[in-house]
Amino acid sequence: MVTARQTHAGFTLTETMVVLVILSILAALSTPLFTRDNNARKGRGWTKIVAQTLQRARFQAMGDRANIHVILNRTRIDMYREQSTGTYTFLSTTMGPLSDAADGTIATWNAFKNRNQSTAMTGGQNAANGWGTTTVQNPLGSNDIVFTPLGGTLGNNNWEVLVCNEKLPLGHPDRAFVISVAGLTGFVSSTQMVGGL
Repeated sequence: MVTARQTHAGFTLTETMVVLVILSILAALSTPLFTRDNNARKGRGWTKIVAQTLQRARFQAMGDRANIHVILNRTRIDMYREQSTGTYTFLSTTMGPLSDAADGTIATWNAFKNRNQSTAMTGGQNAANGWGTTTVQNPLGSNDIVFTPLGGTLGNNNWEVLVCNEKLPLGHPDRAFVISVAGLTGFVSSTQMVGGL
C-alpha cells in the first residue's frame, strides 16, 4: 500500500513575523512623506478656493450690476453686495482649513493694493487696516477687494493676495502662493511664490 505524503503549505510563524516587521518599518518611514504631501495639497487647495472666490465675485458683480466686496480674513472669506442705498447684503462665507495652534494653518496672510515690485511681500495683517473684521469697513480696509459691474476692481487697483501654508517649513516650494487680480479686467491668476517665504 502506497501512502501519500502530506505537505503542509504555508509560512512559519518566524517568516510571518519577519514580513510584518519589514512592513511596519516601511510604513514608519513613509508616514512623514504622506503628511508633508497632504499639507502641501491643502495649501494648494486653499489657494485655489481663494482664487475661485475672487473670480466668482467678479462674475457676480457683472451679473448683479452691483459692487461686490470680498473681505479676506486669515482663514475665511466673506462676500457682500453693495446696494444702491449704501447698505450691504451678506452673500456668503467660505471657511478655510481648520487651524491648529501647534502646527500653524494655511492662511491668507496679506493683500496688497498697487504694490510696486520693490515692496516686500510679508505677512502683516493689522486690525487697524481691517484684518479680523468680517464686515465692510468705512473707509475700506486693506482686506476688502471690491469688484465693479464692469468686471474690474474699484479704482482699477491691482491686487496681490499672499497665501501662506504655515504647516510647511521655510523654503518649501509649496509654502507661499500669490493670487493676482488685474485692476482693469478683474482677471484672477495664482502662482507659487519663488523662495517659499
